[in-house]
Amino acid sequence: MVAPAAPPDFASDLQPYLAKHCLRCHDAKKQKGDLRIDTLSPQIGLKDTSQWAEIVSRITSGEMPPEDEKERPSTAENARVIEWISARIKEGEAARLAKRDRVSFHRLTREEYAHTLSDLLGVEVDLHDSGGFYEDVEWNGFSRIGAAMSLSVSHMEKYFQFAEKVVAEAYPDAPARRLEQIFPAVSPGRITGSFRAYLEAKGLRDKVRLELWPNDKMGITLPEPREPHAPGVYECKITLSALPKPGAPPPRIRVEETSLRRTLLERDVVAPEDQPVTLTFYAHLPEGPKSTLITNLLENGGTHLPPVGGNPIVSLKEPRLPWLPKVTTEDGTLLYGLLLIDRVEWRGPLVSEATAALRSRGMPSESAPESVQKALRHFAQRAFRRPPTDSEIQQLQGIVEKEVQGGASLRAAMRSAMVAVLCSRSFLFLEEGSPAEERQRLTDWELASRLSYFLWSTMPDEELVALAAAGRLRDPAMLKKQVARMLADPRSGRLSESFAGQWLRLKKVGMFPPDRRLYPDYDKYLEKSMIGETIAFFGETLAKNHSLREFLHSDWTMLNARLARHYGLDEPAGDSFQRVLLPAHAHRGGLLTQAAILSLTSDGIRHRPVHRGVWLSESILGKTPPPPPPNVDPIPPTPGNSPKATLRSRLDAHKTNASCASCHVKIDPLGLAFENYDAIGRWRTHEVVPQGVGAMPPVDASGQLHNGHTFQNAEEFKALLVRDLDTFAKTFVRKLATYGLRRAVTFDDEVRIQSIVDQSKPAGYGVRSIVEALVVSDLFLHR
Repeated sequence: MVAPAAPPDFASDLQPYLAKHCLRCHDAKKQKGDLRIDTLSPQIGLKDTSQWAEIVSRITSGEMPPEDEKERPSTAENARVIEWISARIKEGEAARLAKRDRVSFHRLTREEYAHTLSDLLGVEVDLHDSGGFYEDVEWNGFSRIGAAMSLSVSHMEKYFQFAEKVVAEAYPDAPARRLEQIFPAVSPGRITGSFRAYLEAKGLRDKVRLELWPNDKMGITLPEPREPHAPGVYECKITLSALPKPGAPPPRIRVEETSLRRTLLERDVVAPEDQPVTLTFYAHLPEGPKSTLITNLLENGGTHLPPVGGNPIVSLKEPRLPWLPKVTTEDGTLLYGLLLIDRVEWRGPLVSEATAALRSRGMPSESAPESVQKALRHFAQRAFRRPPTDSEIQQLQGIVEKEVQGGASLRAAMRSAMVAVLCSRSFLFLEEGSPAEERQRLTDWELASRLSYFLWSTMPDEELVALAAAGRLRDPAMLKKQVARMLADPRSGRLSESFAGQWLRLKKVGMFPPDRRLYPDYDKYLEKSMIGETIAFFGETLAKNHSLREFLHSDWTMLNARLARHYGLDEPAGDSFQRVLLPAHAHRGGLLTQAAILSLTSDGIRHRPVHRGVWLSESILGKTPPPPPPNVDPIPPTPGNSPKATLRSRLDAHKTNASCASCHVKIDPLGLAFENYDAIGRWRTHEVVPQGVGAMPPVDASGQLHNGHTFQNAEEFKALLVRDLDTFAKTFVRKLATYGLRRAVTFDDEVRIQSIVDQSKPAGYGVRSIVEALVVSDLFLHR
């Protein structure tokens, strides 16, 4: 077992430096620059934080100690002090966020809120729609930290609005009117004259399709019904085929609901003309489909064709009528990638038998007080994720009685009580602790919620509730059994998406959209595919219990056709991500060479080695570099009359600036190891430099770490990380614990963190094993 590091000590770690270099000008007798240091609290990060941050800024900028000092500290001494104080400031911030009163409150994230409503009432909502919820507040990438998530009046207004909508959808006053409508691609009114005669003569009248060129659009507008269609989940089926332009990517379809300004479907279509496929998708629509727009997306680098509204066609094998636009050369080669639409079907709203049964238990069939109380107790217990108190049930029953007395129907009165539940503290927050006692250990009910929101991002299911009610959940053997069961459930995919997304900062992918002039092949679908690879890679590693080593260095990845094209690899069939064995020349393997990771630290124009190094230091090595000094000059561009120079060569300016060099000697090599990858993660051997004269300069991905180890390229660098897998393992456990506990981990947690690391090491740091070890640990069982 590796002993935890000794705790930092102000008297031995910092006081000698201050006494030697600072106190003479900043003590009781003299306060140069209005700064006094001798009275500052040694509890850095908890007290006098702004003053200590000011000291870091002055040392970093070279202002302290001044140049006329006879005995100035070395660059290494300054770097150590800057790093030490900065670390204590970060620890203080973490301690404040980890502070637990008698009762801790952790507000549901908006994704958790949506998943919980789905499981509670069978209602799907899209919180990203216009007028939806605000972005969740992040801390170090994590959006689940209870102490960082406040609750404003505007939040409550939105919660109230959503609660009314979802309850009304689940329990409408009258059964929902069903929509079942089929739209032929070409309406009968468009088949007239000579075209109609031609089709009838050939027996093809019922085989007409709509041809969409690149940038063509097909609109379907439903006639306005007397009453709006009911809100709910609707099914859409589109039957179509696709004719790709030779050598170009497959045609790509986008389906939008223009009334909501929301994309419902976007994917490549691979289907020969004589073998059409039916694409099926589901969407939650507040008033059913109103105006559906189907587009053949413009090919990257292709000719921008104006939308012409679609053209009726039977087949390219049939002679093309004179009035139809030309889409092939004389020898029949396609000029453009085409979509051929046969028909579109809408059906809904859909309510499964399971959802109907779920909702029926929350609505009494009669107004007898016993029936009302039973229904309220059932609903409240599921929503509160614990047994409601008698007082809470009485309050809810009072709402129902008051509404009924005011003339409302029982159904409407019950909806009012349900809205009250959905706007209550016990629904919107995960509550841990008791106001009546100091308690650090979780109850079984609290543990059920912590486990469920950790692995599924939603409320506990019936099995977890039954175990909590029986007081059996905290047993280690039972916890292991539940982890195995829950990870086998499709909902565990949310752990991959949510945890991996927050730990690795995937939200930053596309934050600075790449310049289309420099990266014409980049589009939103490639961006989505980049993120999809990383999430699917984490999911595969978790499902197969692969070692953490796979995150750093692997001979496989998860690819779809779009991303394979981006990497220059053979394309798997279809849009779904598949495990692909990487060829030796792929220059891929592990997280660090995935396009999402490489692009999230770019600025849309160029790669940024320093930012790549900072990301790797924080996410993989678990070390947050000190903040940069103020007023650092940006890297100047290469003069127009000078030889083209790589960004790396211009970064050498950091080495000549003493205030920069101490940190950059640790950060820069981490990012420079990936110089062979450009701003969107493509492999390269030369850097494209627009300014300067001469040939494009070759990239140099070699470097030396601050511990003296050297590498020549990304492969050798990844091998060095694998050799020190213990460091990454501890970082990973810290990140996983932060996500699972919904709070910052502090120095007080280090012994328990190290215990989880030690337990996981003999089995090779399997990711699934680490998740299990965390769940059964004292760290997870305590607040």
